Amino acid sequence: MAVQGIVRDTVSGDPIPFAIVRVAGEHRSTLTSRAGAFRIDVPPGPVVLEIRKIGFRMVSLTVTASRDVHDVAILMRPIPVELASVTVSADYENPALRIIRQAIARKNDLLARINDYRYDAYVKFVVRDLKKTEDLPESIVLLTETQTTAYWEQPDRYQEVILARRQSRNLDAERNLVSVGQIVNFNRDRIDVGRYAVVSPTADDALDFYDYQLIDTLWSGEQMVFRLAIEPRSRARPLFAGMIDIADSTFDVQAVDVGANEALRFPLFTNLRYRQRLQPVGEDAWMPVEIRFSGELHVGVPIPGFPNHLSFAHVASLENYRFDQGGTPSSLGEYLMVVDDQADRIDSTAWEERRAVPLTDTERAAWIRIDSIESQPPPFGRRVLGATVGAIGIAANEDVFHFNRVEGAYLGVGGTLSELSPKLVLRGKTGYAFGSEEWQFHFGGWYRVSEPQRLWVGVAYRDETRSRPSVIAGGRNTTFGALVDKDDPLDYFQERGFTVSVQTKVVNFVRLQVAYHDMDHASRSVASEYSILDRDEIPRPNPPVVPGRFRSLSASLTYDSRPRLKRKGRDFVFNTFTYTQVTLGTEYASPSVLDSEFDFLRYYVRLTRRQRTLNLGLTTIDAVIGAAGGNLPPQRYFTVDFGRSEGPFLESDGFNTLNATNFSGNRVAMVHVRHDFGQQAFNWLPLLRELPLTLSISGGMFVTDFVDHAVNPGDELAQRAPTPYGELGFGIGNFLPMLSPLNPSVWFVWQVTNYDSDRFALRVELPQF
Repeated sequence: MAVQGIVRDTVSGDPIPFAIVRVAGEHRSTLTSRAGAFRIDVPPGPVVLEIRKIGFRMVSLTVTASRDVHDVAILMRPIPVELASVTVSADYENPALRIIRQAIARKNDLLARINDYRYDAYVKFVVRDLKKTEDLPESIVLLTETQTTAYWEQPDRYQEVILARRQSRNLDAERNLVSVGQIVNFNRDRIDVGRYAVVSPTADDALDFYDYQLIDTLWSGEQMVFRLAIEPRSRARPLFAGMIDIADSTFDVQAVDVGANEALRFPLFTNLRYRQRLQPVGEDAWMPVEIRFSGELHVGVPIPGFPNHLSFAHVASLENYRFDQGGTPSSLGEYLMVVDDQADRIDSTAWEERRAVPLTDTERAAWIRIDSIESQPPPFGRRVLGATVGAIGIAANEDVFHFNRVEGAYLGVGGTLSELSPKLVLRGKTGYAFGSEEWQFHFGGWYRVSEPQRLWVGVAYRDETRSRPSVIAGGRNTTFGALVDKDDPLDYFQERGFTVSVQTKVVNFVRLQVAYHDMDHASRSVASEYSILDRDEIPRPNPPVVPGRFRSLSASLTYDSRPRLKRKGRDFVFNTFTYTQVTLGTEYASPSVLDSEFDFLRYYVRLTRRQRTLNLGLTTIDAVIGAAGGNLPPQRYFTVDFGRSEGPFLESDGFNTLNATNFSGNRVAMVHVRHDFGQQAFNWLPLLRELPLTLSISGGMFVTDFVDHAVNPGDELAQRAPTPYGELGFGIGNFLPMLSPLNPSVWFVWQVTNYDSDRFALRVELPQF
């Protein structure tokens, strides 16, 4: 049986989040959610519920659950603060502060004695439809299980290997990367939770951020345990709230049960809760043996065949700790996760033997139900959704369809084949451009020579339209703007020939790529003036290039701090919230050395840095500096392009007031900075704290120029920015939360220099997925 209800403030009537609800005389307790709601299992017969919250009087309530679920409403009265009656004594200290200080010292002592440890784990991930009864199989919409082994080493290096995994048939196996490492580690002083770095309740400086109160003493086996309430000192700073259990005499942390305060907010997600249970595992150490992370997901826009109110539960059972055995994995520090080659080949019998936590009857029935549904033809709603998603995917695949002003509409086929062998990747595409009325193709392959060094050799042959290098829109699919509104920021040329390249790892996080190019280059002219909106204006001219036999050597050295995933012999990069990426690139062409019709040396440095700044959101810095000597042809000019700035949509890391003007040169310097506060900016303002709005600011500056440069045909079309071009702007978002996740933000951008382009731009930024 269970008791559920809502805890409210008697004065304001507001729900009270993270109040502790405990069954008196039992080791059963829970926290109220952000909305003040709770649910707790109780034994048969009358029981006493005790509800505690710092700043409120304790409530004791006797209830009898006569049905499966008993509903109650609980009111808590704030404790009045009477300053005149406060007496300060130097001899008194809150006992909770003494206990938490001892717990922090105990944690630091443990970590100082351990160099490394290993453990094995079983992890389960369950997603439920909250609009359906919890004990029915129909309520479960996704289920995964993984078995892992992990290694941790000082100061904070971690790697986890997925040894076995299985998932309901509505999830592709390659997407099942559920592991323990995705759940926060409370032994760290700062815990990375999405865009936030949150102070741990046992951090060295935790008392600067949290208040603690001793609310209970419990008996666990033969040892007394102190239960402390954790309360953030600031409503504006992202922090945790809840309770922590600490053993008497040894001061080992035995359990943690916390939620996120009102400043720790995420789009779509609510009622995030973290629970951890620890036990002695040898070496005089208490370590986590069970971790639970749960929450709810709300989708504002109905999606056919997809529930809009979900809950998730991420549960890990940890065992078999081994301390200071050495044997550091060779890839530790670079690979955060490795998927074993046999991970998908464990049969069901072995799973039953190795499963640390049994599935419930409901979960077993749900697994059978989901797999049965997936083996049947999908219902009409899901077919419509699948067709829509497929059409969007095709439209976004440039190998299948793209549109620009020199090719017009392009239709083709293409793709990458990587399943034949872990050592071989083949890529090919071919198609017809209706505007320029020609066939195009690109075929190539990569072969892995050495796995430890990630040494790959590749060759490609192509005859296709290519875009000139650009700082803003380079490498992006610009079809949408070009097709809808003639918003095409790229310049194009024809390239026919081959490339031979070698790529290898230099050291961890650093890769080197060297390539030889042997091509014929030719200019392309505008071949299509079509747009869906049928605007009368003529498309921007496509500037000519210097034609001829283009032979060059290029090299790039890239440092990327993001951790990697190894899966089936191949590497993938995790898109983390914070990272640093630095690329040093150069290209050389010479008639005397390479028998090329071109003669130049081009080099550049690009930095991208994303970081948490003062825990007030994410700052993204993008900077480029480049120069070239010799007679640089137009197809290798440095160009700061207008991206999408002519249309209605924001160029998030570009310049939105350029108004269809590209600035080029053989010298370039650019810096663009954006800071996304999220809702943090308003958390510090009491009158605006409850608003769901987000705030972002951005600004940038660049210069381009020609120095010691011989004039090329078409240079009269090239715009220069010999003095800095700059702009500033800000954006307000989440003003339509009922449309989540399709919730745009509105940006206001001003040019702060004196160039003949837009002085002001109003843009819409679409959400990123």
